[in-house]
Amino acid sequence: MAPIVYVQGFVLLGLLFALVFLTPGLAPLRRAFLAPPPVPALAPGETLIAELRPDPRVLMLLSGLLIAATMAGALAEQMLLGAPREIALLTLLPFSGALAIRLAGLSRCRWRLTDRRVITALGASLPLSEIGRIAVGPMLIRLDGRGVQSLRLAGLADAHGAARLIRDSLSARALRQ
Repeated sequence: MAPIVYVQGFVLLGLLFALVFLTPGLAPLRRAFLAPPPVPALAPGETLIAELRPDPRVLMLLSGLLIAATMAGALAEQMLLGAPREIALLTLLPFSGALAIRLAGLSRCRWRLTDRRVITALGASLPLSEIGRIAVGPMLIRLDGRGVQSLRLAGLADAHGAARLIRDSLSARALRQ
């Protein structure tokens, strides 16, 4: 049995790419993804201990899972509702697109761990003295401050090692004081 290829889908996909890359109104969106993220400056006397980045292999795995989940959802929708293939995939496209944009944003995230604080790519910082809890999950770390501030970095291959590095920095800071 030969696979069925729908030419209309490829034509629509090409038109969608042309719309995204050529429409003047979407120029800020293109610039946001093409511009390098700003590097927050360190305070005088502050030393950089490590820079934590998401692992590209983990993000590729998450992208593959995203594609598989989209296809499974479309297949379930097709079986349950009797929707044609194109319609079943088309209804899930916005959700997949949003998750793909989230993964693209994650790939540009990074934390800078210094002897005084943890700094995110957007410039938010959490002083080491304010860290109340370090939560480690599969492929992610969340630092909870004593107040309402919380920082989260996902896509880490060695989340436990990164958490250990932050804990070591906390204990070294406590010994210095």
